[in-house]
Amino acid sequence: MHTDLHHELNITRTIAEQAGHIIVSHYNTDYQVHMKAGEEPVTIADRQASQHIVNALQQAFPNDLVLSEESTVPKGVSQSHRVWVIDPMDGTKEFIKHNNEFSVMIGLVREGSPVLGVVYQPLTEHLYWGVKGQGAFARQSGEVRQMHVSKHSQMDELCIAVSRSHLSQELIELYQRMGIPRMLQSGSVGLKLALIAQQVCDVYLNISGMTSCWDTCAPEAILREAGGHTSDLSGKPLDYSFEQLKNRDGVIATNGVVHQKLLSLIQQLLEQHYHHHINRL
Repeated sequence: MHTDLHHELNITRTIAEQAGHIIVSHYNTDYQVHMKAGEEPVTIADRQASQHIVNALQQAFPNDLVLSEESTVPKGVSQSHRVWVIDPMDGTKEFIKHNNEFSVMIGLVREGSPVLGVVYQPLTEHLYWGVKGQGAFARQSGEVRQMHVSKHSQMDELCIAVSRSHLSQELIELYQRMGIPRMLQSGSVGLKLALIAQQVCDVYLNISGMTSCWDTCAPEAILREAGGHTSDLSGKPLDYSFEQLKNRDGVIATNGVVHQKLLSLIQQLLEQHYHHHINRL
C-alpha cells in the first residue's frame, strides 16, 4: 500500500515541536540527572518528552507500534508493518552541558525501512524532515529549503562530523589516518546527519557498535532523501527488523559519492591498527 505520508509528516512535525517545548521548559531548571544502563544520563526532560510523543503517536495512529528509547519495547514490534522509532532527546549530555546540540527525533519504519524522519532542534527551532521519494527539507528562521548532499569525491575535500562527548584520541587518529582534513564537532546523531544533508559535512562514522535504531532511524530517512547513503561498516543496510536494537556493526553515513571508497579504507584501517575484523559483504 503506497501512501504519500503527508498526514503523518504534518502530525510528526507538530509532535516534535511540542516535545521540544517540553524539553526547553526544563532547560534552566534544577533538574536531577539519573544514570541508566551503560552510564547514559537521563533527565525528566527526556522522560516527559518521550511520554508526550508516545501518547500523541498512539492517539494519532492507533494501529501502529511506537518504540521509544525511554520506554519498554512493545510486543510484536518485529512483526509490525509500521513502527514509529523515537529518541525523545538525542544528545542528553549536551542538554546537561547547556550547549545547543540536542534534538528530538521521530522516524517511521515501514516494512523494515525508514520512510519518514523528523529531527527538531528545540533551542534554535531548526526543523529537518524527509519522506521517501519526496526530498529532504530544512526549516531555519522560518525559511524552508530543500537539502542536497555535497558532490565531494576527493578525500582532501571532505569534512567529518564527529561527536562532542565521545571523541577519544584513538578516534582522532583514525580520522587522521583516513586522510580527511576537517572535523566538525556536534552532539546528536540527528544533527550530524543534518550537517551532511546540508553540505556542511560529508561523513559521519561510528565504530563503537553502541548506537541504537532510534539514533539512526529519523536522520537516515532525511539523509537518504538528500541524496546521501548509510550502511553498517560491512556495507550492509542498517537493520530495522527490531530483532536487536543496537547497530552492532557500526554506522557510516556519507554524501553517497565517497561511500564505497571510505568503506574499504575504514575496513582496512580497523583491521590494520585496531584488529577489528569486519564481516565484509
